[in-house]
Amino acid sequence: MDRALSLISLFQITDSFFPSGAFAYSWGLETYVTEGVVRDIDGFYKFLTAYITGMIGRCDALFVKLAFDKADRGDLSSLFRLDRLIHSMKLTKELRQGSIQTGRQLLKVMGQLHKSVLLERFEAGIKAGELQGHHPVMFALVCNCLGVGRDDAVLAYLYSAVSGIVSAGVRLIPLGHTDGQRVIEKIKPLLVEVTKEVSQLDEDGIAAFAPGVEIRTMRHEQLYTRLFKS
Repeated sequence: MDRALSLISLFQITDSFFPSGAFAYSWGLETYVTEGVVRDIDGFYKFLTAYITGMIGRCDALFVKLAFDKADRGDLSSLFRLDRLIHSMKLTKELRQGSIQTGRQLLKVMGQLHKSVLLERFEAGIKAGELQGHHPVMFALVCNCLGVGRDDAVLAYLYSAVSGIVSAGVRLIPLGHTDGQRVIEKIKPLLVEVTKEVSQLDEDGIAAFAPGVEIRTMRHEQLYTRLFKS
């Protein structure tokens, strides 16, 4: 695919308008706000930094990189294994369900727009109950199908994760839209740094340590009122 078309397609799947359902998830932020832990732009930036470095960087983003490499080689069995492996990394119900639901929706939409043997095999595996269809793996498969560069895919994944949480933060804390953009501007260097780090890692580098986030996603199920699914 032409590079310009690949980039436009990348913009398409990371756009908030894309029907992945990601807008419905705050990934623990709603609990932090309800408990009064996050209540201003500084607290929000600290939460977002911890989320990226502890929860996403060496887990979801690294799985995008690993799955992209396997897709490049057409290694279907390894892709299936990565989908099962990341399932074991999602320790709480809301994190698992959010990753699966957004991943399956991405696959469903893009599978109708672009024909790919790998996408079709994953769809079949999900229907057969053999696979979960977690979002990082589906994102990597779709990006590979679209001709997007691997590191561009990882960086776009990270930006999409940040953009979605900032959208939730603007509504929850609340913040002004300009404050939301200030947070994005401030965290850009971290996203570039994480992308570079991920590019040098293999499966031995997979890790996630964000107990605060995991605890808040468990507490979220019991909140009296909820705007988000996580």
